[in-house]
Amino acid sequence: MSDQQIQPERAHEMNERYEFHQIETCWQRVWEERETYVAADSDPRPKLYVLQMFPYPSGELHAGHVRNYVIGDAVARYWRMRDYNVMHPMGFDSFGLPAEQAAIDRGVQPAAWIEQCVTNSRQQFKRYGFAFDWSREVVTSDPKYYKWTQWLFLKFYEMGLIYRKQIEVNWCPEHGVLANDEVKEGACWRCESAVVKQKMEQWNMRTSRYAQRLLDGLELIPGWAEGVRTMQRNWIGRSEGTDIVFEVPGLEGKLPAGL
Repeated sequence: MSDQQIQPERAHEMNERYEFHQIETCWQRVWEERETYVAADSDPRPKLYVLQMFPYPSGELHAGHVRNYVIGDAVARYWRMRDYNVMHPMGFDSFGLPAEQAAIDRGVQPAAWIEQCVTNSRQQFKRYGFAFDWSREVVTSDPKYYKWTQWLFLKFYEMGLIYRKQIEVNWCPEHGVLANDEVKEGACWRCESAVVKQKMEQWNMRTSRYAQRLLDGLELIPGWAEGVRTMQRNWIGRSEGTDIVFEVPGLEGKLPAGL
């Protein structure tokens, strides 16, 4: 029996064997046609926002993605069953080192490789049956998206919040700059070359100017576990400095120092 022959209302009449391809394809088609998971702004029900981390589209999805996203999917479905208008979007963090390096490794243009990976990943997500609102999809390598990050960068620059500075980075002779999570026991996670620290001039943002406001804002967010708040405080990393005055023998006056 093909998936076109299966009627959702009669799915229960099938034999005891679970014909997953036929049944799931049928219902996925129904969800898409009926826009079951589209969160309309005009919906009068109470609204709930479920947001999960966007994957890097540097290849195909794997079991680790399923393990991660099934949790958020269960949360979204729970609140939808409680009669909430749940906005549960999905997108792709496609403007970064993992996607770029994957394209370089294959000798293709990053834009072409990313488009292929995004298309494949989107199809995989739909086959998994996740309850995403695809009408709100975000692809960060799309010019319609990153033009706003460029606009924000310029605004931050005009406000004096952007500056250039020599900072240490993880450097692999084969793959260039690596994020911390791409270094495993001092070696590149792709080629196992030894990773060294190397200074490079990079753009930085003065987020420290807003550290106290971020800390104060944590107290205004309802429902957060204290452990999560502690993680956020540690990530913000605001600390108080100390002024010390040294008395040096044979030197007139005192020597102040700030730490």
